[in-house]
Amino acid sequence: MAAMVRRLVSLGTRDWGPSPHKVSYVHSHRQWGVHVHIRTVRIQNFRCLEDVEVIFSEVTSFIGPNGAGKSTVLRSLDWFFNGDKGSGLTVEDVFAGAGPSAPISVSVTFDRLTDSDRQALGVKYAPAGAATFTATRTWAAGEDKTSGVGGVFPPFEAIRLETSKTERRKAYAALAESQPDLELPPCRTGDEVDIAMLEWETNHPAQLTASDLPSNHFFGFNGKNVLSGIFDFVFVSADLRAGEQSIEGRKTVLGRILERTLQRQALDDAYEALAEEFGQRQESINADHLDEQLLDLGSALSAEVGAFTAGKTVRLTGLAPELKPTSPAIRMAIVDALSETSIERQGHGFQRALLIGALKLLAERREGDNTGSIITLAIEEPELFQHPTQARVFANVLRSLASDEQAGIQVAYATHSPYFINASYFDQVRRVTRQSTSGAVGRVVIKGASLADVKADLAGYVSTDALMARWDQVCTANLAEAFFSDAVVLVEGSTDRAIIDGAARRIGPVPLEHHGIAVAEANSKSNLFVPHAILKRLGIPSLVVFDNDLKSGARAGAKNYDPPKSPEERAKIEANETKQQAATNGKLLSYFGLAHQDFPTGKIADDLFAVDDNLEDVLNREWPDWEAARAKIVAAGRGAPKKNAATYHLAAAESISMPGPSVEAIVLLARRLVS
Repeated sequence: MAAMVRRLVSLGTRDWGPSPHKVSYVHSHRQWGVHVHIRTVRIQNFRCLEDVEVIFSEVTSFIGPNGAGKSTVLRSLDWFFNGDKGSGLTVEDVFAGAGPSAPISVSVTFDRLTDSDRQALGVKYAPAGAATFTATRTWAAGEDKTSGVGGVFPPFEAIRLETSKTERRKAYAALAESQPDLELPPCRTGDEVDIAMLEWETNHPAQLTASDLPSNHFFGFNGKNVLSGIFDFVFVSADLRAGEQSIEGRKTVLGRILERTLQRQALDDAYEALAEEFGQRQESINADHLDEQLLDLGSALSAEVGAFTAGKTVRLTGLAPELKPTSPAIRMAIVDALSETSIERQGHGFQRALLIGALKLLAERREGDNTGSIITLAIEEPELFQHPTQARVFANVLRSLASDEQAGIQVAYATHSPYFINASYFDQVRRVTRQSTSGAVGRVVIKGASLADVKADLAGYVSTDALMARWDQVCTANLAEAFFSDAVVLVEGSTDRAIIDGAARRIGPVPLEHHGIAVAEANSKSNLFVPHAILKRLGIPSLVVFDNDLKSGARAGAKNYDPPKSPEERAKIEANETKQQAATNGKLLSYFGLAHQDFPTGKIADDLFAVDDNLEDVLNREWPDWEAARAKIVAAGRGAPKKNAATYHLAAAESISMPGPSVEAIVLLARRLVS
């Protein structure tokens, strides 16, 4: 089934009524363009995926450990859109826990239907005003079927089950008589009944119920492929070689580029004119050199035949072969200085760069009559063979293309690289994990943190305006790295991070990263709420460590002010600071569902730890050798004075003694997150 779906771009579950799989999703402040997109995908019994449902965004980033099923999501869509009918899948592709006879099913919901989309799909599947449509492809025991969600009037379905036209007419007449309020028109034949029921459903969409209706016309199995021309799904696998994609064809990247970018009309017109000119010239040559000879030879044969039969003659004419000029095949080669070689002879890095460039060109240069069309670029490990700088550039290119309202691009990729995760777009991340169960097949779970869910989790703690204003500063760069971790220690600042990370290397047996634990900072205590809510929604356990700032009031009052403050003013400043820190501490405990404390200390819960005043103060009391090591490092010119994360980390690693009880408790709590 070549290039299965090119028009399914504007389809998705319509609001026919209640549905057990209906998804509600609130998009962020980043608005999509006018093009139709994949909205949701449900995958059942495809390889390691038993039953998962994924919400897609303009950029959908799949992350998770190796073998979790990230690439399987993309490959299931490649089968849905581009897999050949009747081939490609075997019983080995069926989810092991379901048994070999279980059906594989992939349902894709598209949204933002246009009038032309609805017209192509037909009123059965997309009545006037329908904004979404769902198509499903199933495979079971070698049988490949497609269906689409359409609206039906339940009483009509019983009539349609009647195989006899006479029985359908009788059942229809009985329904019209028993429910006169339906105002069903009279019908004399079974064919008229079929037409009348369809017209009635078209004119009464509010009374229809969603039903999965078999259909072969969506993907061109029988008849016209109504979905071609609006949607393209291009899958670039990790093992894809550019040489395989350099041959012109509908399934290759080069073929897609040529199909969408080359203006062939003038070329085709020129070849048609050439064919006509060739035919005329051929006729002239035949007239000059062949026709007279054929006429003489025909007369001679007629005379010979006349000796045996009467009334018949022989005529000889030249049959010129029909000329059908075709567009030239296009070959791709690489020119390096004076050398020209095939793509296969280039390195993996160049081949991958070529594919990236081809995909970018495919997105940017399309025929003018493709307005409103969409391309979904699905890429497995886009960071493959890319230097860090190139990876960042590629990530920016993909996001730029997806954000361009006129480009009509939707991007999805499975990645292991933080370069392709922008924490500001945390709601576009899908974390894929496999839950291991003793004696059973691990179940794949896909989690996301939508903006609506994070807002709900933070209601009463972080205002919506503050959340949007802090979006970039809260979601720091190292939070993207934390997304790839099995657990996270979330701290206030970079020096806290440096101390805990460095101290953990002293508290054996191995550093935190060996356990899959990352340490991430939120830039302040008041900013801890947002990243914690995001990590929790993604299913990443975290330990929040914060300073209770017990002595911050005294420090604020003792500060050297210019001009100097009076004792009364200093006392007021100290009281206000103390009150503010106590309120923030209480708010943080309330967020975790704990009783209020002004200045909690130590382990409050398995995932919450309060440092007595601040971490530097604790180190001075519990780990004086750390300060001695820091001073020595600075004196030797190996570190920076004052607060410096790199110097703090080095001092923690080089201190003579082991860390004190508070730091040790934090490290042990962190390791318990993954135990």
